[in-house]
Parts: sequence; C-alpha cells; structure tokens
Amino acid sequence: MASLRDNARRLRRAGRRLLTLTDKLEAGEAGREDFDQIVAEVVGAQRDHFGPRPRAPRGQGAKQQILDHLQRHLGKPVHGEELAAVSGIQEWARRVRELRVEDGYEIAELGASTYRLERAAPNIEKAQQWQLANEIRNSPGSARQRIERFFQANVGQVVRREQVDYVSGIAEGSRRVRELRDEYGWPIASHIDEEGLQPGEYRLLSAEPKDRRDPLQRLYPENLRRQVFERDDYTCKVCLRNREKALAAGDARFYLEVHHKVAVADDLESLPKRERNNMENLVTLCHADHLKETAKLQKRLARERRSRS
Repeated sequence: MASLRDNARRLRRAGRRLLTLTDKLEAGEAGREDFDQIVAEVVGAQRDHFGPRPRAPRGQGAKQQILDHLQRHLGKPVHGEELAAVSGIQEWARRVRELRVEDGYEIAELGASTYRLERAAPNIEKAQQWQLANEIRNSPGSARQRIERFFQANVGQVVRREQVDYVSGIAEGSRRVRELRDEYGWPIASHIDEEGLQPGEYRLLSAEPKDRRDPLQRLYPENLRRQVFERDDYTCKVCLRNREKALAAGDARFYLEVHHKVAVADDLESLPKRERNNMENLVTLCHADHLKETAKLQKRLARERRSRS
C-alpha cells in the first residue's frame, strides 16, 4: 500500500492535470481519455489510502448515498456513472428504482442511464401505495385476485404497470388487467380512454357492480377507441362533459365508451368488423349516457317488434 506522502503527491498531480484539463475544455480540446486518466488517479489514491469500501452503517448505505447525490443535484441530470461512483456498487440502477417505486421519490428517467430528481421530498402517497402493494403481493390467492384487491384499494388513483406486475407476481400483469376490463367489465381506464394517463398507467373508476362497462365494448379494438375519443376530444356528445368537468361536478366515476349513432344490428357480434367499426357511425358517450341511449334503443326495438307481430 502506498504511503500517505505518495498518495498526497498522486492527488496533487491529478489536481494539476485537472487544472490543465479545465483550460483544454474551455478551448474545446479536451478528450474523454483525459477525464478517464484523472478519475483513475483519484480512485487509485482513494483505494490506496482507505482500502476497500467498508460496509456502511445502517441507513447510510448505497441507496442513501445515491439519494444524497440526487438531492445535491436536484432538478439536474445525473448520470449512472456518477451514481455508480458515489455508491460503490454495481446494482445502483436497482437502488434508483427502489427510491422511485418503494420510497415515492419522483425520479425521471431521461434515457441513456440518466436521471433527474424532480422533488427533494418523497411522495408519501406513492410510498404508502407501494407498501400496500407489498402486503397484497404476499397475500393468498391467484394473480388476478391480487390485482383485483390492489385496484379496489386504489379506486380513482393511478396504478402503474410495474405495480401490477409486482402485485401479481407474474410478468403478464397487464394482460390480467385487460381481462378484468374486457371480460369482467371493470371500468379500468388506460391512456386510450383518458387523456391524462400515460402508457402503462391505469385507473379504476369505480368498484361498484352498477358501474361495470358495457360488455360489447370489448368488440372495439383499442386503436379504434383511441381514434374515436381523440376525434371527439374525450368529451361525451350528450352531456358535453370530459373527465375534468365531471370531476369538478363531483362525478369521479365518469368514463367514456363507444356508441353507434345509428343502430346497425340487434347482435353486434354477428356483424362484420368493417360494418361494426365504421368511424362515421361511432360517437363518444360517457357510461351513464350510454346506458340511457341503449335503454332508449331497446325500448324502440321492442315497440317495433310488437308492431310487426
């Protein structure tokens, strides 16, 4: 192991090279290898002087060091190489994920292993949501039953795909979400249905059986529903409300469905897709108005059948 004097000389050389590098950087002449050599000298002197990194006291380990570094650079991009250096571990990305998912810190992923801490304090509600997810994950039942319990415990709240996968304990958690929506009629909105949601985010609008989706909504492909909703500005064409207006009126169970302007058949499933999915004959309605319009249609069809008999 090098002596204290040797390490001091090594750091002074690195310091002089760093000053030279500063001038080269301002002149646009610095190369990456110049940085690498200085970093290597500093790391080498650190290891010679302190030896291997000791086990940190509880609460001061790699995750805390990563958090401290992100908080010192609040609102600014931080690269993975920095986090690896400050934490001294190879699994630094896992610790970043824990900070975001388990502890509720709002950490944006900017791509190329670069992150940005948006707020110094954690989102307590998100942290509590993860704690609940952990409890449900360890509860008995099938993957679908655990997903059901998680959604029911978070009615009206945004649920992310990674949480669904974690709770379910399977890699196809999002597939189970689609089954709940399409086969069991749960009013679960995605980015297709709700303008404010991002891909991979879901929201259960109501756990009440009376608010279940029209089962025929499963006949409309997601890309078709998205086109109809976007064209109609995510607004019900009967009550003229979108989700924002509905929430302002105290209606948290508001969600959208696709409806035929002119009824094309008593049995939609028997129709060819091209006729059933004609955009010009489709319109956006909220679930409540869709129920009313469907009831009106059924009464009219019943009267017509009676008149023919």
